[in-house]
Amino acid sequence: MVSGLHGAYEVKESRSWFKVRAIALGLTSAISILVILALATVLAGGHVANLVASHFGWGQMVVVTWRVAQVVVSLAFITVSFSLIYYFGADLGEQHWYWITPGSIIGVLLWVAATFGFRSYLHFFNSYSRTYGSLGAAMILLMWLYITGFAFLIGGEINAQIEHAAAKSGHPEAKAPGEKKAA
Repeated sequence: MVSGLHGAYEVKESRSWFKVRAIALGLTSAISILVILALATVLAGGHVANLVASHFGWGQMVVVTWRVAQVVVSLAFITVSFSLIYYFGADLGEQHWYWITPGSIIGVLLWVAATFGFRSYLHFFNSYSRTYGSLGAAMILLMWLYITGFAFLIGGEINAQIEHAAAKSGHPEAKAPGEKKAA
């Protein structure tokens, strides 16, 4: 993903091997926590909402409101995950959150749409088990990871193009292709 972001911004890696690995380890830890929180929100959120609503005597409206809110909260966790990789992954010298927010949002929405599209495809045309036998589940997982990476890289490319267009129009904090710091 980091090398894909370098390609989008047209920059070369200049950080030390240890610094790149430390950043990768930190990003992996942070994103793992955010994804676990998103999963916990979706998987246990309804149960917690039912318990709280019954304990305080709140009606079913609170439970329905939470079911809608848990989707928004989970998408927010995933968007922050994408943003962290966009912010810390590429070797850009300086980065601003407002340059990476559009790509993060579009990348997550594209990822959700592609995931549901792939799920629909598998529902109607799933022949992986017949074709690959017991490796069918592994093939499905690898295909989904490929789709996830593709959505992520499209979001990164959107961020890069927005920043490059802003640099061409003269924005003082934007970087042109190949630049690591704004001029």
